[in-house]
Amino acid sequence: MIITRDLIERYIIPHDYEKPRIEIGNYYLKWNDKSYGISQKEISDLKGFLRNLLQYFDIIYELLNNLELSREKEKRHLQKELSPHIHFSHSNKDRMLSYDLYMASDGSTFIDRTERFEITNKDESEISKSTNVQQTRYNNSEFYLKWNLGELLFNRQDVVGFKKLKKTY
Repeated sequence: MIITRDLIERYIIPHDYEKPRIEIGNYYLKWNDKSYGISQKEISDLKGFLRNLLQYFDIIYELLNNLELSREKEKRHLQKELSPHIHFSHSNKDRMLSYDLYMASDGSTFIDRTERFEITNKDESEISKSTNVQQTRYNNSEFYLKWNLGELLFNRQDVVGFKKLKKTY
């Protein structure tokens, strides 16, 4: 069976997915135009994941900046092709859904959503030799559907003091 984009959009992607406004502190999610969005019940999970990470963003930016500076100065003899990235992942309880946040050395931050699907094929052809009763076996396969949700951006317009400057000019 060939799984095409048309089959995925018709039968797998729910039509009730949306792109809600997601803001955490001074950050907001700028949705990718091609993203399907997320379901309503995922919003709090995604916000919780981002909220937990935001407390570490200053440390992460500093780490990436130091790696970039050390690469430029060649203090650590790193290969020139190396471009450091940070990756965080969060899965729900049954590991059917995960979010991945990727941060590049320039501070750009992207979020992907991956959903695991299980395909169960029912095989009724096996007959138990001892009882002469037909047994049902299930052959499971799984596949993953992944798409980019968007980019996590810093909202400079809501920074304290910036609003006041903006209003006076």
